[in-house]
Amino acid sequence: MIIAGVMSGSSLDGLDIAIIEFVDSEWSIIDTIALPYSPIWEDRLRKYYSLSALEYIAFKYDYAHYIGQELKSAFIKSQNKVDYISFHGHTLVHDPSAGYTEQIGNGGIIAGITGISTLTDFRSQDVALGGVGTPLAPFFDVNYVEGYTYYLNLGGIANITSLAAGSITAYDICPCNQVLNYYSNILGFPYDNGGEIASNGKYCQDISDYFSSYTYFENPAPKSLDNNWIREVFIDGIPEGSPEDTLHTYCVWMANCISEQIKSDSKSKLYSTGGGSLNTFFMSQLRGALEKKNCELIVPNREMIDFKEAILMAALAKNYLDGKTNVLSEVTGASRDSIGGALYKI
Repeated sequence: MIIAGVMSGSSLDGLDIAIIEFVDSEWSIIDTIALPYSPIWEDRLRKYYSLSALEYIAFKYDYAHYIGQELKSAFIKSQNKVDYISFHGHTLVHDPSAGYTEQIGNGGIIAGITGISTLTDFRSQDVALGGVGTPLAPFFDVNYVEGYTYYLNLGGIANITSLAAGSITAYDICPCNQVLNYYSNILGFPYDNGGEIASNGKYCQDISDYFSSYTYFENPAPKSLDNNWIREVFIDGIPEGSPEDTLHTYCVWMANCISEQIKSDSKSKLYSTGGGSLNTFFMSQLRGALEKKNCELIVPNREMIDFKEAILMAALAKNYLDGKTNVLSEVTGASRDSIGGALYKI
C-alpha cells in the first residue's frame, strides 16, 4: 500500500508531501516533495479572516481545487503510483475549548480531481470526545521512531511528546517559526537562514519577560495553541525592539522554555525535527539549555527534519485503513482513543 502524506504547516511555507510504502509492519520512504505556496495563496491564507461568510465558502472551495491540482501535478511528475492521499488540511482556527477546529482542504474535491481516495479531518472526532484534537504526532513517535525519551517538533508551533515517567504526555509548548518568520519577513527574508539574523542581535530582558507573561505556558497538559491567538495576541503584543534583538531574545527564551519541559532526574535523549531544527543559532541555545538537564539533543537526517509531519499523515491513514487507533486520548484529554479521519473513496 502506498500512501502520500500531505502537510500544510502554520508557517505558510507550502505543502510537504511524503510518499510512503507500507508492507506489513515495515515502511519506507519512496519520495518526498516540497511544494511552496504561490504568493497569491500565501496571501489569501494569511488574510482569510477578513472575508464575509459567502467569500469564505468560495475561498475554501478554491483552496481544495488548488490543492487537488497541485497534488495531481506532483504525482504525475513523481511517476509513483499512489493508492491513498492523507491530507491534514490547513488549520485556520483551533479552539477546542469552544468545541471546534477548522482545517480546510475538502477531501471529496481532492479525491475527485486526483482520482485517488483521500483521507482528511483527523481532529474533529477527538474534539467532540472532549479532547483538544492535537497533538497527533505521539502516535507516530511511539510506534515509528523508538528509542528516545522526548520528541520535539519545531514547526510553526513547537510541540513535544514526552515518554518520561513511563507515560505519554504531549502538547504545544510555545510558538516557534511563526514568530521567527514574522520578524525575518520584516527584514525582507522568508526565514532566518541558520539563525544568522538572531545571532547578530542582543538579549532584551523586557521582551523576554513579555514572552513569559501568558498563563498558557504554565498550564498543565493537555493543551494546544491556536494560530489566530499567536498572530493576533502573542505577536501583536510583543514590545517594540529591533527585529534582530527580538529574534535573538526569542531564540534564547524558547530554548529555555523547551528545556523546562525536561525532567532532569536521569539521562535522556530528545529527538528534534521540523524546520526550526535547521536554525543553527537556536539549536546551539537549545543544546546548552538541555545539557543542564542531562538531556542529549539528537537531530536526524534532513529528510526526517523536513518531512516527519507528512510521514505522520501517511501513518495516520494506514491505521485508519486498518481499523486501528490513531488518536491517543492519553495526550489529547478525550474520553477515549479514536480512529480519526474521514475517507473519500474513489
